[in-house]
Amino acid sequence: MAHPPSCISTEACRRDSGRFALSRTARVVFLALLAGTAAVVLKAVFRPPMAPLRVAFQVCNSVEENRERFEPLVAYLEATLGRKVVASHVNTFDFVERAQRKEFDVLQANGYIYVTVKEKGGATLLAREVKRDTGKNTGGLIVVRADSPVRALADLKGRKMAFGPVLSPGGYLAQYHAMLSAGLDPEKVLGSYTFLPGAWQHEKVVYSILYGAVDAGAVKVGDIERMEAEGKVRKSDFRVIAASEPVPNCTFFALPHVDAETGTRVREALLRLSENDFAAVNGERLNVLKRDGTRGYVPTADGEFDVLRRMARAANLPPYEKY
Repeated sequence: MAHPPSCISTEACRRDSGRFALSRTARVVFLALLAGTAAVVLKAVFRPPMAPLRVAFQVCNSVEENRERFEPLVAYLEATLGRKVVASHVNTFDFVERAQRKEFDVLQANGYIYVTVKEKGGATLLAREVKRDTGKNTGGLIVVRADSPVRALADLKGRKMAFGPVLSPGGYLAQYHAMLSAGLDPEKVLGSYTFLPGAWQHEKVVYSILYGAVDAGAVKVGDIERMEAEGKVRKSDFRVIAASEPVPNCTFFALPHVDAETGTRVREALLRLSENDFAAVNGERLNVLKRDGTRGYVPTADGEFDVLRRMARAANLPPYEKY
């Protein structure tokens, strides 16, 4: 065995040989640690960044109002998930086609849209919203002016009626089904019906009733009360002639291409939201739930939406239409 050149005696050589071996071992360990550190650094540098999470929000009244409503929630999700969230604001009639093109990852929409998207291509429920005014459920009302001669559904024969947005459970589907359940086919009983164009369709239905543009309208539960609280109308100017059974409010769901971990993290982030959660938006500190108009989010199950499937089938409406 070769000894380090510095040793001048047998005992000294033994001591120097031990130090030499230890020094060599330390160098090996150091180099291994250095290589491991370099690997971690290189992985962090060259790992592709996480793709943004694309979330589509249903436009209830207008795109502008939607942005204001959901900006704090988007900021909260970004901070909680640790990734960029790109928000889209989508009209009800555009959801299904754009979902089929995989333009979104996660959707916030009414239950009827969830049912339709799931039927067309699949979807996984994440959480259901609890509204401040109506809770987990909403519903549809058929409303006339307080001084209208229309007293019951049968009196709508030959009359003109306005519906809310297409694919709206509380503004169209529930009322259409309520008439069918009473033995009245809207296609045969009504003189005509219309879907009002543009933004703020739910409110336009209320104004159309109030100013006599239509004889009756499909009004979502809670809308007249909210408009009265905002000083826009008086509840006493209207009369309800029919009400649907309760239907689910809006819900969050993920499309099939979203991995299970991402879906779970979004679900947990929504379920954890409380009145104490704030987010910074354009220099302001905003309460997430208050701006969203909800009390929070709760777990949900697919069976809760069977009422909408039943209504759509009875009305021969998408996604179960048969001609």
